[in-house]
Amino acid sequence: MPQLKLYYIDFPEQQMQYDVGTIQINNDNLTVQNAEICRILNTESYDIADYSDEISILVDDAGFYKSGLPIWKIYTPDGQTLELIGKLLFVRNIETEYSTDFTDIRAEDIFNFRIGMEIELLGMKK
Repeated sequence: MPQLKLYYIDFPEQQMQYDVGTIQINNDNLTVQNAEICRILNTESYDIADYSDEISILVDDAGFYKSGLPIWKIYTPDGQTLELIGKLLFVRNIETEYSTDFTDIRAEDIFNFRIGMEIELLGMKK
């Protein structure tokens, strides 16, 4: 069964500590992939934010309406500022003939996140 490797950053309200790491999800087809991402984000659908040309951040599209989720401020490599709410999933983008798909996050991406990502936890959504 095909797998997709994601990097995640979270700050669960019940634990009140950072939770970061990688996770692999089933990637049989787009329907399975979307269901797995929604399961991890605990949502019915998600938004895609561009971190860079090569990397996207997946986040709960209804996070602004839920309580107990972390509020993040992220500075992208190209100077943009993103404010996102909830667990963050990082994936690599791959261009296809008709769309942009997701592919595995790489070890060097994770290394670069850990040494160079500018991210702030602003608080928790009430």
